[in-house]
Amino acid sequence: MNIVEIKKTVGVEALELNTAQDTNGNPTDWMRHWENDTRTAISIHKDLVEELKADKNISSLGLQKEVRTGEQGDYTAYRIVKYTPAEVTM
Repeated sequence: MNIVEIKKTVGVEALELNTAQDTNGNPTDWMRHWENDTRTAISIHKDLVEELKADKNISSLGLQKEVRTGEQGDYTAYRIVKYTPAEVTM
C-alpha cells in the first residue's frame, strides 16, 4: 500500500497530524490524526512521516487496526507502518 491507498482505506482526504503525548503529557515519537465524527485515531511514527515527506510513493506501507477504549468510549485505532520486503519468498 502507499499513503494514498491508506488514506482511502481509513476514509480521510488528508492526515492532519499532531505530536502524540504519553499519559503524563510528554511528547512522543508518534504523530496522530483524530476523526471525532467516526472516533478514529490514525498514528504514524515521526521517522516514517519524514520518509513520506521526501518520497510519497513508498509502497511498502501497512495498516494495523485495533479497537481501543478511551475515556469517552471505544474508538478505532490505526497504525501506519512500513514493512521491509522479504529477500526471499519460498
